[in-house]
Amino acid sequence: MTGCDKCYHTGAIDAGFTDVGIPITRPCACQIARDIVRNVNRAWPNLSTAPKIESSPLSELTDENVYITASDASLRAHLRHVGLRMGAKWGFKVHTDSDMMTAWLAPIAIAGKEILDPEATAVSTERATLVDLTEPPELLILRLGVKSARNSAMGEVLLEALYHRAHIGKPVWLVDQPGRLFNPAHIAFSEDALHHITQWERVALDEVGPGMSIEMVSHGGQEHSTPSTQSRGSALTLSAGYSTSNATASATTRIERTVTEPKKKKFKRIEE
Repeated sequence: MTGCDKCYHTGAIDAGFTDVGIPITRPCACQIARDIVRNVNRAWPNLSTAPKIESSPLSELTDENVYITASDASLRAHLRHVGLRMGAKWGFKVHTDSDMMTAWLAPIAIAGKEILDPEATAVSTERATLVDLTEPPELLILRLGVKSARNSAMGEVLLEALYHRAHIGKPVWLVDQPGRLFNPAHIAFSEDALHHITQWERVALDEVGPGMSIEMVSHGGQEHSTPSTQSRGSALTLSAGYSTSNATASATTRIERTVTEPKKKKFKRIEE
């Protein structure tokens, strides 16, 4: 325990006595700081070592569903900034698409059935089901792009996690990367998941480039396109006629590079 001239290494400060003479103590500021750092590192290992930034647009969105595009470095910096200011009891947790698949496959492995997914051969005994993984956090941050081995159920597993969070009324931050956007080429993509997040807040912490846009081409010849990113505070709008290669719809999908790219947001680093 680090030295402190207020609590003398105890983590508590005397605050008087009760009416019957029982001593009263309160946590020292140094102990509170340690608890907050410990909570931040529980959410994502070593998160407290991320770079310091002056502000984050995510600070105002802790109770909202948010679709975020960010590099790992930017995400860590912003989560550190938010986590250190939310207190030691804030229940947020970062899980990956690989974590979700492992949790989803765990009951199958426990039952003794063969699992063909090479990334899920180790059975998780800590979290027996997908619900056990996704339900407890006050804020769940789903970080896509970690799972590499293809699994045909990955899109449905993600969708199930999103649906369950909506069912229990808890927020989700869904995070993709500038170079691996949540589009039909993504391993976790599904049409239903895409439509599920259409009304979420949209935040891009990094420049998305070279970006990709989804352009809808109807049979009537009209075209509609959606930008790969939008400014924070506006909903992500997508066409209802979206289709994938294995879905039947009245529209086809073209993927094209965006004409313009959003400007990269700059955040000043500070010492804390």
